Amino acid sequence: MIRLAVSNLRSASGRLIAAGIAIAVSVAFIVAALLFSQAFGDTLRNQVRAQWSGADVAITADAADDPTGSAEGSALSDSVREAVAEVDGAESTQLTESGYVSVTSASSTVTANVTNVPQGGQLQPEEGSAPSGAGEIMLRGADAETLGVDVGESLTLSTFDASGSSDGEGPSFTVSGIIPGSSSSGLTLYLAEAGLQKAPTELMPEAVRIVAADGIERADLAAAATSALESAGLDEGVSVKTVDQVVEEQVDELSGASDFLSTVGIAFGLLSAGVAALVISNTFQVLVASRIRVLALFRAVGASRQQVRGAALVESLALGVLGSAVGVGLGFLIGWGLTAAARAFWMPEFAHLSPSWMALLLGPAVGIAVTVAAGLIPAVRASRVSPIEALRPVDVPSASRRFPWYRAVLGLVIACIGIAVSLYGALEQSIVFGILGCFALFLAMLVSARVFVPPFVGWLARLIGAITGRSPAVLLAGRSASSAGSRTASTTGALLIGVTLVTAVVVGSASLQRTLELATAGDTPVDLVVAESGSDVDTVIDGSDIVEDRTTVPAPTASVTVEGFSGSGELALTSAEEAADTPVLRSEGFDVEEGTVLIEPSALGIDAAAEDIDGQSATVSIGGENIDLTVVGSRSVPTGTAVVSGADSASIAEAAGSSAEEQTWVRIADDASTSQIEALTSELDAVGASSDAGAAATRAEYASVFQVALTVVLGLLAAAVVIAVIGVSNTLTLSVIDRRREGALLRALGFTRRAMSRMITTESLLMAVIALVFGSVLGTFFGWVGTSSLTAGTTDPVLSVPAIQVGLIALATVIAAVLASAIPARSMSRIAPAKGMSME
Repeated sequence: MIRLAVSNLRSASGRLIAAGIAIAVSVAFIVAALLFSQAFGDTLRNQVRAQWSGADVAITADAADDPTGSAEGSALSDSVREAVAEVDGAESTQLTESGYVSVTSASSTVTANVTNVPQGGQLQPEEGSAPSGAGEIMLRGADAETLGVDVGESLTLSTFDASGSSDGEGPSFTVSGIIPGSSSSGLTLYLAEAGLQKAPTELMPEAVRIVAADGIERADLAAAATSALESAGLDEGVSVKTVDQVVEEQVDELSGASDFLSTVGIAFGLLSAGVAALVISNTFQVLVASRIRVLALFRAVGASRQQVRGAALVESLALGVLGSAVGVGLGFLIGWGLTAAARAFWMPEFAHLSPSWMALLLGPAVGIAVTVAAGLIPAVRASRVSPIEALRPVDVPSASRRFPWYRAVLGLVIACIGIAVSLYGALEQSIVFGILGCFALFLAMLVSARVFVPPFVGWLARLIGAITGRSPAVLLAGRSASSAGSRTASTTGALLIGVTLVTAVVVGSASLQRTLELATAGDTPVDLVVAESGSDVDTVIDGSDIVEDRTTVPAPTASVTVEGFSGSGELALTSAEEAADTPVLRSEGFDVEEGTVLIEPSALGIDAAAEDIDGQSATVSIGGENIDLTVVGSRSVPTGTAVVSGADSASIAEAAGSSAEEQTWVRIADDASTSQIEALTSELDAVGASSDAGAAATRAEYASVFQVALTVVLGLLAAAVVIAVIGVSNTLTLSVIDRRREGALLRALGFTRRAMSRMITTESLLMAVIALVFGSVLGTFFGWVGTSSLTAGTTDPVLSVPAIQVGLIALATVIAAVLASAIPARSMSRIAPAKGMSME
């Protein structure tokens, strides 16, 4: 059996190269994903350790029932620190506190965490020095880059509400030092004790850090601290742990991201392995068909069925081992490249690659298992070869004409179940049922590929032949592909997987993005609202490349009060009816009934939810007149603005007289980026015009997120697509080897080399077109199901098929088919008639 397997491997080594590459790529994908996720986890661990560097024992508060509670409700206090300060073996103790503020630099405003500088001197700045005075601040290098500041520059800290908006006022601090690296807990600012007390935030106790004296074990110090707290009656609600234990707990809490990376990488790796299984199975089936006479001779001289089957399995096992070994090496190279890129372009302190037993075992295990499983059916077929087959003077047995009823019925049943479950998931917004339904429908497509692919290939060839004047090359290509149904269905199935998944991702991403954009536009129909109008504003707006249209609307300023609430303020009152005839409005979200007014509570200093002020009476005072309106609470009204009906707007404008102000409403281009929108608002600020571009910025953020997600997913799918293309080339190459007598006969009958090459290329294109048609339809349906499953019940899902991207998929599929057929077509065209027709 071993000798037979070695003989088979030696004779078919060239034919197995493509199958080996397919399994190597899938194994490399899994190995690289596991190695990169481990490096990511190591990076998080290093960051957490850096935060606790210098401390040996930590006292932290237990999880509170109300996480929004105040500092007074915390079990941590200075009393706890004092209770452990006199413990034997404690060199120093410190109560660390933190709070959230809005930090503003010359270039941006973001939310940050402020805390005191840990004792022990472990946070040594690479530039400048640690803060020593009340007006100094220190931050990490990545955070300094985010804010665009350097040592000696100023930062302004101010309070912010739950939405993250800043009140714009607060103390200024000078950057005294910059620490290398970044923080796992977001942007963090370090202040001296006096500076922390100036920070405009409510400080919450974080932990009591204890530094051990020389020669004291951490566990012993933790036990002594616990005893001291118990003696003082302060042990309730707190936990005393060594820093090692705290680091492990926090790393476990943060490891969800690295676990997610591992899961995604393994999932897409398994997908690639599944495509590779189709390629490998197809390869072995063709090899078994080409070895019919040889296998029959082995049977005739005494080889048993078990020996023939065992030799075929050993052959697939050897291929799996070799392909997996190459894949492990390739995976290490890819993982090293990813970590190097992360250090160069993202996080300089990103951990270096380190070997992982999970990567070394799981990747090869998947590769070997998939290869052996893919070779199982061809091995069983090889064992069924009868010795009498050795007397047949043909290389490959004639194709079976029986219709595969069992595949047709099974595929139809699974498809019906898949469609029903998919529709249920889409209508009930259940992502689980949506995924299960799509998977079932996809499985039905693969199971029934043997039923519909060969006939469609034949029909398509006859259609193209009729258009091209019954070209012999096209007709022969169609007949060859349709007669070898299993081979054609398997190869087309590999392409079908790639086209379907890429189309589903593209259509799903575009549909979900469009759905969210329309939902946002329904609440905020105006992209940009400028509180002023005039020549300066018009000049800035007209000079911007991202502005599609603008209009001015009356917006007189009035004093507004709401009955039952103490807040009041000056608001600009305007109406969407003033812009109804312009393309500035994206929806009817600002259409209100006469006698009502849309108001954002915080604009009047009211600390309440929008629905809390619904139905209340509002008094608008302007021009000596009071106008009573019914309030409709909203979080989507532009800053400093209230929206009324057209009739009420006319009454308010009449009361305001000739002194009524105006606003400028602007429609921004759909493809505008966040940076372009920020640049436009900065230019408006420079001419003294305040603006609210929240709607446009939200849409741009959605577009950016979806673009990044689409790029990542398509990158993850690249391995499966590459394997599918390899499969097409491999199958065509094997078919050329098995059809050399056919090719020689055609050459003897007058076929030119160009016609022979065109026949193979046409065969590849026929399979690609079938995969493209069915894959595009199925992928579009999957995209719609995904969008419908993810959107809330109050949002209507929108199917958006990006024509350019789908066209690029079609073009890429055709180019891939042509490239995959290049080598097989060249081999077919070089068959010599006399040599090719000789008997072996």
